[in-house]
Amino acid sequence: MLSRRSTLLLTLAAFGSSLLAADTLTIEGDPGGPIRGSAPKTVTLQLSPEAAKALRKLPDKAGEGPAVRLAIQGVKAPAGTSIHVFLNSPDAAGTTPTSDSHYVGNITSFEEPAADGPGDDVLLDAAPALKHLKKSERVLAGDTLGVTLAVAQGSAPEDASIAVDKVVLSIIPASR
Repeated sequence: MLSRRSTLLLTLAAFGSSLLAADTLTIEGDPGGPIRGSAPKTVTLQLSPEAAKALRKLPDKAGEGPAVRLAIQGVKAPAGTSIHVFLNSPDAAGTTPTSDSHYVGNITSFEEPAADGPGDDVLLDAAPALKHLKKSERVLAGDTLGVTLAVAQGSAPEDASIAVDKVVLSIIPASR
């Protein structure tokens, strides 16, 4: 039987050894507390000059350029909770449609988290959203990137406190 943490390891294995490349750029952000009820939580990632340059240079065409992965780590959400993830959209909420150009993906909890457990780690492909935003000039990759976590309307109790340990953006160079 797979543990909750095994899902990330299997996902990492599926993306291949390129995730371990020495020239991978990694940016981490601390949420600074849990997601409370339906109030979205925005985590600001401070981009290095190299990371900002890599995001500005993302090609428009799908499948080209570096892989851009967004890891949401240590998520402890009640069963049935769905958390939508948006980039550079601080006004996103649980009612923001998934068709929004800032939408990256979602996290769904299928079981109650163990009180003393590490929580779930989720890996999302952020490249399509970043490429779309860049192409439509809705994102200017400066020195920060906002990652907004919004609980989908009605998927969690209003008094829920959803822990998130860390948000990590990784830019993995394309295979040569």
